[in-house]
Amino acid sequence: MRPKVDLRQAMAQVAQHVATDMTFRELVAAYCAVQFDGADLRLRKWVDCFGDESAWSITADQVALAAEALRQSGYYRPASINRDTSHIGTIYRWAKQKRMAPRGFVSPTLGVVRYDEAIRRVEISAAEITKLLCGALAHRDRRFAVYVRLLMETGARRGEVRERRWQDVDLDGRSITVLETKTDKPRVLFFSEETAALMRRVWPKRNPEDLLFEGRRKNYPINYRRAWEDLTAAIGRPDLHQHDLRHHRAAELLKAGTTLGVAAQVLGHSSLILQRRYGHLENAALRAATEASWR
Repeated sequence: MRPKVDLRQAMAQVAQHVATDMTFRELVAAYCAVQFDGADLRLRKWVDCFGDESAWSITADQVALAAEALRQSGYYRPASINRDTSHIGTIYRWAKQKRMAPRGFVSPTLGVVRYDEAIRRVEISAAEITKLLCGALAHRDRRFAVYVRLLMETGARRGEVRERRWQDVDLDGRSITVLETKTDKPRVLFFSEETAALMRRVWPKRNPEDLLFEGRRKNYPINYRRAWEDLTAAIGRPDLHQHDLRHHRAAELLKAGTTLGVAAQVLGHSSLILQRRYGHLENAALRAATEASWR
C-alpha cells in the first residue's frame, strides 16, 4: 500500500521556482552558447534594440512595433521579419524548458501576427542535383560533400545537420537522431549507403563527443556559407539557398506518392505548411494513382 502523502507539506518542501534575472542580451547569449542555429547573427539588430531590457518584460506590442519598423525600412522582406520573430519565439521556448523564465511566462511573440509572404518555390533538376553533389567533392574540406549530401537526402534543416555529434549517428543503420528540433519533437534522419561509405572515408576515426562539422572554434559548427556560394555559382545556379535542398526533398517525396502526413513526419514539418507549399504536388500524385487504377 502506498504511504499517505500530506500534499500541503510536500508542497512546502518543494523549492519555489525563481526566474533567472537576465536581460534580453544575456538570454540570447545563453541560448547561442548551446545552440548553433545562427541566432547570434540573425538577431543582432534585435539585441541592439532590446538588449538591456529584462528578457521577461518585453511585450508583444514592442515586438510587433519593431517588426513593423523593419518592414517600413524597406531593407527587410516580410519572410525575413517572420523568421526573426520565430527565432525569438524559439529562444523564449528554450528558456521556459530550462526553467529560466518566470512561472506562467508567455512569449511576447505569440501575440504577434506574422506578415503574408510569397511562397518560395525552387525547381532543381536531377542534373543540377548531380552537379551539386559532384562539385561538393572538389572542395578542399572533404566534409562539405557529406554536408551537402545529408541536406539533400534527409531534407533536414541546416542546424539539424550542422550540430550533430558522432554519438547521434548510426552509420550501420544509416540514420541520425535529432533530439532537439524546431518543433520540439525528436526525429530521425535517414541517409544512403553511398553517403555512409563517404562518411567512413572522410572520418576514419570517430569520437562520439566530436561535432561532425566543427569549425575553427572548438564546439562551434561551420556554416559553409562561402563554400555553398562558390558551388552554386560554379554550376550556374547562384540563386539556390542551402534550405532549398529541404524544399527539393519535400517535392521529391510528394512526387513519389508520399502523403502530406508522412512527408511532414520525415521533414519534421507542419502538415498545414506542407499543404500550403506543396499541396499541388500531392494532388498530382493522387491524380496519377487514381488514373492508374482505371487501367
